[in-house]
Amino acid sequence: MRHRRRGFSLVEVVIAVGIFSAAIVTMLALLPSLVRQAGGTVDSLVAQQLPDPVQLELQGLATGGFDQLAAAIPVMSAPLESGLLLVAARDGVRIQSETYPAAAVTDPVPPAEQYFAAEIWRFDRTPLRYNPAGSVLPLLVRISWPYRLPGTSAPTALAERSQFTFTLVLAR
Repeated sequence: MRHRRRGFSLVEVVIAVGIFSAAIVTMLALLPSLVRQAGGTVDSLVAQQLPDPVQLELQGLATGGFDQLAAAIPVMSAPLESGLLLVAARDGVRIQSETYPAAAVTDPVPPAEQYFAAEIWRFDRTPLRYNPAGSVLPLLVRISWPYRLPGTSAPTALAERSQFTFTLVLAR
């Protein structure tokens, strides 16, 4: 009586190694895009938390005069260009005005760390148009990133940035 050996043949082992190798190569090929996607998600989450710091920074700028701040914020036009510019570090914690003349910056965000840009405009039509006799200043804010890439001195073109917009109301 012959005993049949239990085990894998050489052909089966070669096929299994080939399938395993193909799976590993596929996973390694996907890794850079997954890392990029994860980084983009983190940036998006930080950007979505910027409305509160933007509002606080604008309220700080308004202490020099609410009407003066309103006058310094351009009225929106199509396309949206040249708004009052705030910049923030990649962590979203430090934010400062880049274009408001009376901004007193205690902990400046150096250009190499300016990752988010917040551009701000006033509305041009009623009922949201600014009324100096009123008690609120309605604003349109566009957050975009990356504003500056590390190692570059010029801002990234707006068409190459991720962005979202929201409205904000400052009260006197």
